[in-house]
Amino acid sequence: MDLPLQNRLKKRAHAELASLQDEVVDILYNVAPKAVFHGGTCIWRCYGGSRFSEDLDFYLALGAFDAQSLKAALLARGLALDKFKQTQNLMYAKISSGDVQVRLEINLAAMKSPVSRAYEKTDGAFMEVLALSAEGLLAEKFAAYANRKLVRDIYDVFYLSRIAQADKETATRISGFLKNPFAPADYKNLRAIVYAGTVPTYAQMLEALRGRFP
Repeated sequence: MDLPLQNRLKKRAHAELASLQDEVVDILYNVAPKAVFHGGTCIWRCYGGSRFSEDLDFYLALGAFDAQSLKAALLARGLALDKFKQTQNLMYAKISSGDVQVRLEINLAAMKSPVSRAYEKTDGAFMEVLALSAEGLLAEKFAAYANRKLVRDIYDVFYLSRIAQADKETATRISGFLKNPFAPADYKNLRAIVYAGTVPTYAQMLEALRGRFP
């Protein structure tokens, strides 16, 4: 039997933050059931990744979101809103419980077609959420790496490339990158966030990607 996620995480701080993520995700889906989960935490919780991720990222149509209801639900659970900002296209919050803080970002400008996925909670239970498809996440993460050159993004591309069938545009972009790749500036950070299994080198990730995107 697989151990609950809280027992697999090596760092206490990661386990505490992951527990707070569970609570915030549960609250959000109670007040905004059409929210579409994406980003690194989605890959980790909904697609079996082994990379710890801090932030909670969602897409949600503007008309389907009520900021006041979310604020009230968070406060009713005893959570503190350390920051809350909403623009025409984005809602951003920092939510805390004691000494632990999680960042929540809701993109109100774009709506993505979701799939139903099981979100793994820290206690070993699961809850159904709407999430970006593995293919959508692959395209999103490659675009993120091209933009900010962070090792977590190329690691996510490496991971997702095993489970996603890239569309033609994404496959072409990745193949083009592999002809003249650029290394992440923060590779040393990868060991701190991959909590299970071997941490691949950048060269190993490139080699695997070249096999998948010839």
